[in-house]
Amino acid sequence: MALVDRYLHAVKFWLPRNQKDDIIAELSEDLRSQLEEKESELGRKLTDDEVEPILKRCGSPMAVAGRHMPQRSLIGPTLFPIYRVIIRSLILYFLLLLLLLWLGIAIFSPDFRADHPGAALFASLEPWWLACTYSLFFNTPVFGLLDRSQARSHLVNNWNPRALPAERDPNHISRGGTIFELTFIVATMAILVQIDACHRVFHFFGVTATLAPHWPYFIWALIALNGLSIPLACLNLSQPRWTRLSASFRLGLDVYGSGLVYLLCRASLLQSLSGNDVPHTEAARLVNSINCWTASSAIWVVVIGAIVLVFDVRRLLRVAPVSSSTAG
Repeated sequence: MALVDRYLHAVKFWLPRNQKDDIIAELSEDLRSQLEEKESELGRKLTDDEVEPILKRCGSPMAVAGRHMPQRSLIGPTLFPIYRVIIRSLILYFLLLLLLLWLGIAIFSPDFRADHPGAALFASLEPWWLACTYSLFFNTPVFGLLDRSQARSHLVNNWNPRALPAERDPNHISRGGTIFELTFIVATMAILVQIDACHRVFHFFGVTATLAPHWPYFIWALIALNGLSIPLACLNLSQPRWTRLSASFRLGLDVYGSGLVYLLCRASLLQSLSGNDVPHTEAARLVNSINCWTASSAIWVVVIGAIVLVFDVRRLLRVAPVSSSTAG
């Protein structure tokens, strides 16, 4: 039954990763036995209206998950699942990203290391330690107070089985997103052809910009990336589910693309600027500033690329291998 599946999916969300499958299997067996018993009593299949009170008697998904977790003294089992999810999200999507950003700047920025010699380099982590402290300090007492207030009863008892979210297929690919990606790729290719991007000299607003001799190689590498992305987009459009093949292809393209953008930022591509109203010394200073800015932006490419690759690897590990019978 769709309503039961949504209920089990909602309970599973709040459970610890290493216990999800065992607890859900046990809960599913218990729930379905109750439903079968009621169906045999009535001699017919139950409707959603008849399933709803059975789920209500079991308790809200958060409360059911809390009963299967170790008992906590400060935060009880009722609210501990949501506390755990919030703390884990803060660590993975905020604190860990801040730490990776600091690590990238410390590794790739000589100026930063020069400004923070020796122990001062680790002292620059103070904002990160403060963020960790504040995250735990503010969240833990708030949940402790909620657990001892009437708000807990409201959170746990005021719920509707019909309002539970549908179970999401993590391997489903949005056709709308794929169409947008394909449109973007084709538009990029058209723009590159329209402006004759392989040329090194460009004129705009009375200014002439001359790019480095290796600029055309980057353009051809970008064209190759777009050319390889088109078959993947077409495959995802015809078969909107991630497979080992498509997930591996996506991982490879993202590694290639991240490396290309990183090299692009570090390559000092702008060679010169000239114009009637631009003094030579000012133009040289501007060229140096632009090249330094793009080089310093490479750290953001590393951070964003690392995040994308983490999601790509997780997707690849999540996709079930194609069985031999399916392949045949």
